[in-house]
Amino acid sequence: MSGNTILRGAVALLAVLGLGIVGCASTDDTSTRPIIRDANLVEQNYGAADALLTRTPWLKERNEPLLAATFVDINNLETSSGLGRVIGQQIGSRFAQQGFTVVEITMRNNIFVAEGAGEFALSRSVKEISQSHNAAAVIAGTYAVGRQSVFVNARLIRATDNQVLASYDYVLPLGPDAKALVAAQ
Repeated sequence: MSGNTILRGAVALLAVLGLGIVGCASTDDTSTRPIIRDANLVEQNYGAADALLTRTPWLKERNEPLLAATFVDINNLETSSGLGRVIGQQIGSRFAQQGFTVVEITMRNNIFVAEGAGEFALSRSVKEISQSHNAAAVIAGTYAVGRQSVFVNARLIRATDNQVLASYDYVLPLGPDAKALVAAQ
């Protein structure tokens, strides 16, 4: 055998071994999965509040308080999470920044579900609470957790008859912070 033949054989062997290594490295599919980053929850929730306000400009003239409820899991209306509490509080905060009086209603064991007007959780009867605070409407909503996103429905509901005055739907990416908030019961 000549030196050229041995050299060609060695190069061919290295090429085959190199392809095998590359082939093994490319079978790991975790590197192709996109990294989901969190949205700015404050900005997203303030945007939802602004959208609700845009749809009900006359509400500010009434100068009546609003109730802010915890957002609940659409799959189990008797539960919420850290995310549901944060959404309700941040949307309520935005209404307060816009000059509304906002009374926060935190979720308790007694859950009230308003049929026909959408689901929301309150600690006591909506009419009872709204009358005691002379409230015009309730800020409430639901969320649904998907594989990569959280789908949120925010509503402004008239307290006297449960009519939906305004509604706004938006999507939050299910990044690390959102996952941790969803897991926090």
